[in-house]
Parts: sequence; C-alpha cells; structure tokens
Amino acid sequence: MSLIKLLLTSTSSEAETTAAKTIAETTARVTEAISKVTDGASETGEAAKSFLESPPPAFTVTTIVVAAVLLAAAAVLTVFLIRANKRANAASEKTAPSKGSVRSVAVGKLHEQGARDYQQDCFAVSDTAMMHDRGILGVVADGMGGLSDGDKVSQAIVEAVLDGFMELQNPKTHEQALLALTIRAMTAVDRLLGPGGYRRCGSTLIMGYLRGNGFSFVSVGDSRICLYRDGELLQLNREHIYRNELALNAVNGEQTLQSVYTDKKGSGLTSFVGMGKLKHIDMPASPINVRPGDKLMLMSDGIYNAVTTAELKGALSHPAAEAAEILRGIISGKKYPDQDNYTGVIFECLAEEAPRKMPERAPEPAPAKAEPEKKQAGDVPSTSAPEN
Repeated sequence: MSLIKLLLTSTSSEAETTAAKTIAETTARVTEAISKVTDGASETGEAAKSFLESPPPAFTVTTIVVAAVLLAAAAVLTVFLIRANKRANAASEKTAPSKGSVRSVAVGKLHEQGARDYQQDCFAVSDTAMMHDRGILGVVADGMGGLSDGDKVSQAIVEAVLDGFMELQNPKTHEQALLALTIRAMTAVDRLLGPGGYRRCGSTLIMGYLRGNGFSFVSVGDSRICLYRDGELLQLNREHIYRNELALNAVNGEQTLQSVYTDKKGSGLTSFVGMGKLKHIDMPASPINVRPGDKLMLMSDGIYNAVTTAELKGALSHPAAEAAEILRGIISGKKYPDQDNYTGVIFECLAEEAPRKMPERAPEPAPAKAEPEKKQAGDVPSTSAPEN
C-alpha cells in the first residue's frame, strides 16, 4: 500500500521514475530470495526437492503478495500516465483555437425594389468590427405593400433595432438580447402609428444574432431565416400566415385538407409588427451551434417567391458577397412583372480573421464641377436605412 500511495502523490515524471526504481528493487529482492532458496535446496538434496515441490505456506503467500503489489503498481502507473497525458492535451487545446470556432463573419447584402413603385423593405447589419465584443446582428423588415406607410414602419423598426443593439449592456443570453430589441421595435412602431392606428399599416420583422458559435433569431411575419450547411438548406423559422391556421383546422377535422391549399387568403399574415399585440413570435429555445463554412440567410418573401430551392442552394455555395450578386442576377433576369421588393442578408461563418481593408485613396479632384442631374418625375426617396 505504501508503494501505491507514493505513486498517487507524485508528479507524472517523478511517479514514472519512482515506480520504475521501486519495481526494479522489488524484483531484485524477489530474485535474490528465490536464488537463496534454490542454492539451499541444492545443498540439502531431498529437502530442497521437497521444498520446491511443496513450498512452505509463508513463502507462497509472500510470492503472491509481491506479485500482487507489482501488478497493482503497474496498473496505478499506467492510469497515472494516461491522466497526465490527457491533462497535457487539454492544456494544449486551450492555448490553440479550435478548428470549429467561428472567428469572423463575411457579409453579403441584397436589396432591390423589384417592379414595385416604392421600396418598402428596409434592412441593416451591425458593424462586423464589433464581432468579438458583442457579436453581429442582421435585421430585415418587409413593409406591408397592401397597407399605407409600410416603408415608414419598416424604417422605424430597423432604426429602433440597430440603435437598441448599440446600447445593449452585456445581455446574459441571446434570447434576452433579441426580446429586448423586439420590444424596442414594437414601441417605435406603436409610437409612429399612434392610438387607434393599429393595423393601419405594418411590417414583418426578422433578426439574426450571431455571437461566437451561437446563432439565434426572432421572426414575426412571413420573412424567412435559413441555414446553409454542406450543400443542404434548412429553414429555421415558420411563416405566420393564415394557411398554417387552416392546416390546424384540417387536422382537427373542422375543414378538408384540400381547402387548406385552395383558400385565397392562405398567404395572409396572422402576426406582424403594427397589429398591436403580437399573435405569434418565433425564436429557438436555445442558440443554434454553427461552425465555419455555415451560411445564415435572412430574406424577405420577394426572394424566396422568385427563386427555386435549387437556385438558392447554388448561389449559397459561393462566398457571401458573391452569393448575393448571383441571386440579384437570377431574380432580375426573370423579369417578373409583379416582382416584389426583395432583400437579403447573408452571414458566412469563417474560421480565420477576415483580412482588414486598406484605407481607400481619396479620389482625384475633378477638372470641372459636374452639373447635378435633373430629378425625374418617377424618382422616389430611398427608404433603406444606412448600412454599417
């Protein structure tokens, strides 16, 4: 037992040296004892033969005890060295960044008016330089085209969310941060609409918040949030549309399943910012674990109604900025006469720090001041929020 205690209280290198020395000494003593017994047996003839064939109980017990001690010492030494090796590996892993850690984010942006008279989509992305301090936030608001002032509502939402994100003081969880920003957006819209102005106009709202390897979101309305990973596309949220309520009615036997897909009101929103108290809000129970190579996309219905899943996956197989340009080309190339406003934000998770951009050189002064272009009758003021 003293040998075992010695091995357990030593350091890994000292344990190995001490154990080896003790085992060698014990083995030498056992060998010497056996040698003496053998020599004595040769001198006593028949007595030695009798001793070897039937050794005294004391000798047998001593041999077994010594063997047991040696085996126990070897086992303890093995366990000790394995644990020491694990501790060393753990220490080295802490000093080196994990290959699965998201260390930076590349952003792709897509924002077009489509065939509509006004741009009622609005979006913003927080400064990527703040990724390590507070994460990165993307927000997309799709003003409701069938109602008046949808552009003003979407702008109010985005401005409130972005300002609120800059003022957040170390939220404990993703959920707390996103809920606080949702409350801020609703307060801004309620103030804009005034008492009794609910449902006069409104907007969808989606936010995606990435911090470290955790991604969470909030969704109100029918805009979508998707994860692209290893060539597959997964929708993370569910649209708040009347069709989903019709589907529940069909499951409960209150109407036919066919009527779920033929009802003309199926795409109508059942929850949106501007209706007063929200009826639905989507967010995950806990942050989704993401890894380098993943892409997260926030998009208004003007994108997913205009492209196929195959086209969307094909575009997202490219880097974020390139993917946004590919989608812009696909949608504009289809020339749909009723193309809705379309807006998208793509987060590309990277394992390495994004290269810093060199400061741009100041443009050369123009030889003569150009005359301002005359404003055309069809021009409208931009409703997009400043991008960070």
